[in-house]
Amino acid sequence: MCELCEKYGDKGRWYLNPKNYARPLYKKVEKGKEKEPMILEELRGPFYYKPLIELKDNPEAFEKMKEGYSKYHETMGGQVVSLDDAKKMVEIAHPIARIDCVCRRATRATLEDGEQRPRSCLGLGVGMFRWEEWPERYKGGVEFLSTEEAKEHIEHWHKRGMVITIMTFGTPYIGGICLCDYPDCLAIRVRLDYGIKPFLLKGHQVAKVNYEECTGCGDCVQRCQFGAIKMEVTTKKSNIDMTRCFGCGVCVYACPQDAISLIDREKLPGLKEEW
Repeated sequence: MCELCEKYGDKGRWYLNPKNYARPLYKKVEKGKEKEPMILEELRGPFYYKPLIELKDNPEAFEKMKEGYSKYHETMGGQVVSLDDAKKMVEIAHPIARIDCVCRRATRATLEDGEQRPRSCLGLGVGMFRWEEWPERYKGGVEFLSTEEAKEHIEHWHKRGMVITIMTFGTPYIGGICLCDYPDCLAIRVRLDYGIKPFLLKGHQVAKVNYEECTGCGDCVQRCQFGAIKMEVTTKKSNIDMTRCFGCGVCVYACPQDAISLIDREKLPGLKEEW
C-alpha cells in the first residue's frame, strides 16, 4: 500500500475515499490576512532552470534544493491513476468542470479556451463553484460536465496518449484530474528530471506484456511517457521495465493486439514498495 493510502485511505486507495473530497478548498480571505505563498522563500525563483546551472559546478547546492522541494511537495503531491480508477473518482466528486491545463500554459504559452484548443484537465469538488475568484488559474474558463460526460472526456484524452494524474490542493484533498504528457506536464518532469518523488507517486498498477500476442509494432514504445518500454533486438517484441513503469495504462490502449495488461503493483514483491 502506498504511503498516501496508509495515511488517508481508510484501508483503501486514498483518492477513492470520499472524505478527501469534502474539504472547502477555497475560502474568502479577509483583507490584510492573506497568507504567505506556500513555497519556501529560499526556493523561490526559476526552479526549472536554476538547478541545472548549479548542478554543473555545485552538485551540493542542487541536492540541497532538491531536498527542500521534496519536503515542500509532500503537502502537494499527486499520483498517477488508471483509467478505471479515474472513472471511479468522477463518480465521487461533484461538481466536475473542464478547465485548461496550467502546465501547457506554462511550458507552451498556450491557453485552452474550449474553442481553438480544447480543454483537457478536470476540476473536481466544491471549488468549481467559485472558480471566478481565481482568474489566473481558470483564465480559459470552465465548462461543467455530468459524470458520464467526465468519463467520456477522460477516456478520450487517455486513449490519445495523455497520462492521468491527481491534482491536489494540500494532500490528501483532491482538486482535480490532470491529463497531460511529457514534456508538458510539470508533475511528470519534476519526478523524472529532478527525482523529486513526493510530487508524483507511481500508480497502483504496472504494465505487463503478453509475448505470445505481441507483434512488435512499437505503438506502445511511442506512447510511453516514462521511458519504460523498449523493443527487444532478438525477439523484436516490446519489453516493459516494471521498475520504471508508473502504471498509467497508456500503452494498454495503444496496443492494437491487446497484448498489454495492468496488474496490481502490490502483488509483486519486488515492486510493492516502489512508488
